[in-house]
Amino acid sequence: MKMQWLWILIPSALLLTAQEPAKTPAEAASAFQMSGEVGYRFLAGQHGSTNTYRSVVNLGEGPRLLQFAASYKPVSSKAVDQFRIIGSNWGDPYNSFQLNAEKSAIYRINFTYRNIAYFNALPSFASPQLAKLGSDTYTTNQNSFDTRQRFWNFDLDLMPGKRWQPFFGVAHNGGKGFGVSPFVLDENSYPAASRIDYGYTVFRGGLRLELENLHLCLEQGGADFHDNTSVVNNTLNTGNREAPYFGRQLTLGDATQLYDITGNHIYSSADLTYSPLSWLDLSGEFYYSRPHSDATFNESAKGTILWLDSLRFVNGQQSLATGYANQPRTAGGVTVEVRPVNKIRIIEAWQIEQTHNAGSLSLLTSLDGRPLSPVNRNDRLVWKQNEERLQVFYDISNRFTLFGGYRYLWGDSQVRRATIAPGGPLETGTLNRNSALGGFIYRPTSKLTINGDTEVGRGDQTYFRTSLQNFEQFRLRARYQLSEAWQFNARFTRLSNYNPTQGVNLDFRNQQGNMTIQWARKAVSIMGDYTRSSVYSNLGYLDPITYLTERSFYRDNAHTGTLAADLRLPHKTIFTFGGSLFLSSGSRPTRYYQPLLRLRVSVASNMGVFAEWRNVSLGQTVYAYEAFGVQQFTIGMRFNH
Repeated sequence: MKMQWLWILIPSALLLTAQEPAKTPAEAASAFQMSGEVGYRFLAGQHGSTNTYRSVVNLGEGPRLLQFAASYKPVSSKAVDQFRIIGSNWGDPYNSFQLNAEKSAIYRINFTYRNIAYFNALPSFASPQLAKLGSDTYTTNQNSFDTRQRFWNFDLDLMPGKRWQPFFGVAHNGGKGFGVSPFVLDENSYPAASRIDYGYTVFRGGLRLELENLHLCLEQGGADFHDNTSVVNNTLNTGNREAPYFGRQLTLGDATQLYDITGNHIYSSADLTYSPLSWLDLSGEFYYSRPHSDATFNESAKGTILWLDSLRFVNGQQSLATGYANQPRTAGGVTVEVRPVNKIRIIEAWQIEQTHNAGSLSLLTSLDGRPLSPVNRNDRLVWKQNEERLQVFYDISNRFTLFGGYRYLWGDSQVRRATIAPGGPLETGTLNRNSALGGFIYRPTSKLTINGDTEVGRGDQTYFRTSLQNFEQFRLRARYQLSEAWQFNARFTRLSNYNPTQGVNLDFRNQQGNMTIQWARKAVSIMGDYTRSSVYSNLGYLDPITYLTERSFYRDNAHTGTLAADLRLPHKTIFTFGGSLFLSSGSRPTRYYQPLLRLRVSVASNMGVFAEWRNVSLGQTVYAYEAFGVQQFTIGMRFNH
């Protein structure tokens, strides 16, 4: 999706307006409205790590279309009732555009577009050689991205508000760019340049039926996917292994890896909600898809390379692999809600999901021009998961509601056993977890609402090492409207998860408390937000080199705050001050500050000017070379018509 689309869509809006009869000045003013902000940003005093600044903030200098909006509502038209376009941040790394048009009971069109310049190159991430390099000479890590990602979707609803409503849609996301990826060979990996090119497009259409006590949606769709990524090295590269291996230094010279992956799938889905009686609601959903993908991998490498299967050194290696995979997936569920008496509500739900992935691989390899025996393998993954949930809600009074329930999650899977794992060719896994649910809703006054919920789960089997197994989760929320001017919101969440399986011994805890205060008067409005959070993780893992159990330990305790205050001064002048901060301690102590000052002055009834200052700075105790700071100044003009 290129920007040229805008030059098609915007004139289309003007064309619709041109089809209408001439309006009086008063009618024209009420039919068309427009507003926007244009400005220019420049930076001063920039210092520190440029890569970290681009990975975290990435706001540069130059002219900007900060926001724009236009709407058209003709007094009488056979083509359109209203037409709107909205956009923001054109010129910045993240910008968006949205178009809406509709004609009552005939059609509704929605189009959205987002454009992201995604850059991620934190120097401390995936950098085994960082210890031997000084901060002045270090440039990048071994897994970085500099891409342009685009997302757009178009939806058309016909006969909105009618009983039968056909709909159609298409959506696309894709990215192109460059980066750094590891070129992995036996016993060593080498950072190399990568070229990224991928795209995913979904088409869908269907029919909705809307009745007083019944809702039905039938949808049919499909998708296409491609990934054409390449990794290239054309210099002498010693990789991450510094010491000689069996007396020789491993190196990589000219080398390429080419990936060509294409895929597609067709899916069908149905959703039904039915209320046959005043005290009974029924709902069900069904989804089926059958994705298919084809993959080709072509690798060529020269250098001093170790072929691990025979523990011998070679000067060149070539590989060609082709394969395919099919992954049919079926999912569905049924929910029943019963209200036998006024104060009791019972919800029973069942969910089921199952899939299998069947694939085939053919591999041809040659060493120093001599071909090895071809490899042909078939593989299969089978995965099933089921869930049953029962909840009962009881209104003790008009102000107090209690609820409790039970959740049972179970399933099984089968996959090819890993090469280094003992046992037969297949490995099975099971999922088995029971959870107790509970909570309350308390409304002592019309201005105060407090609600909380908890889930306590116990399981003896799980699929993944970091999945929920023996856990407790609690959430508490409160909202208090003291007056028209004062409003308070508070939230507290806590999650503890433990997996006692030998070799895993996962201990994970996450806790977060938040409070927001808002005070709004005619001349002054203030919003303050504060969050205290903590994360603790302790997990065992198998070292792929020594095959010994090691520990992965991470801890973070953080304070996050935001303040925004508006002062309304004479002559329609608004002064804003505030900013945000982040302070953390633990495994990666970090300090981030962003104070803000903004002045908006009205120079006419439909025009004004503004100026803004931000000071963005980041510092880290352990990774001091990632610190940065910059002063951001933006000046501009706002208008409305």
